[in-house]
Amino acid sequence: MGKNIAAIEEFKKAFGSREVFFQFLDMFPYMVEIFAIDGTSVFINRAGCEEGNVADPDEVTGNYNILNDPVVMDVLGLREIVLKAFNGETVIVNEVRVPFEDLEARYKPKKEKHHEVKFQKVTGFPIHDEKQKLTYIVMIFETLQTFKGRKEITRAEEYMEKNWYDDFDLEKIAKTADLSPFHFSRLFKQKTGMTPHNFYKNVKIGKLKEKLCDPNMSVSEAFTACNIDYKGRYLQNFREATGMSPSQYKKDMFKTQKK
Repeated sequence: MGKNIAAIEEFKKAFGSREVFFQFLDMFPYMVEIFAIDGTSVFINRAGCEEGNVADPDEVTGNYNILNDPVVMDVLGLREIVLKAFNGETVIVNEVRVPFEDLEARYKPKKEKHHEVKFQKVTGFPIHDEKQKLTYIVMIFETLQTFKGRKEITRAEEYMEKNWYDDFDLEKIAKTADLSPFHFSRLFKQKTGMTPHNFYKNVKIGKLKEKLCDPNMSVSEAFTACNIDYKGRYLQNFREATGMSPSQYKKDMFKTQKK
């Protein structure tokens, strides 16, 4: 934290000339965006355009207002953090998911659509003029992790399929993807269209179906073999998935087999 604050102070000292300061930030290796006190973007650097897949920075500056962005303020849950920055506080928040899909829907993409998910560390700090009046808010976005394709999701799916007998444990499953449970859940839903728990539940019900097809097992024994409470929520989950009770499913399978 101390190093971050020291770096921020150096940034502030460099703001003696707006033109020189912006030229410096344009060469900065991390994504940087500067906002007027009303929330309107007044500057985005080259790295920011590259990270955001923005073809023309003029589509952002003067047009985008972070305070009116429901994705940043509400979907990503950053309202409190952003408002603190615009109240003149220095804020640092880790593991913010970059909403590329929102950026590309708003601006003309520089190249083909992103197939990545990135998490960034965001540092926001105020810039004051010589009279100590709040003038700008600077946001620096440092990429911490980048995930391409489905390899992280595949690892999690394989883990759930292998450990289907155990109780659902989001923390353990997220660990296989090297993500926090919160960000793993968001990424999994984005890539598969379902929550991790729903995927696990489908695997569990699939195993239950297999056990119900065993003529040597009763319905209650099939539930026990799958580590499922016969009177628990999976009874309703099974009905929703198959349109019938486990007993009806078992009878129907035997009828089909005899034919």
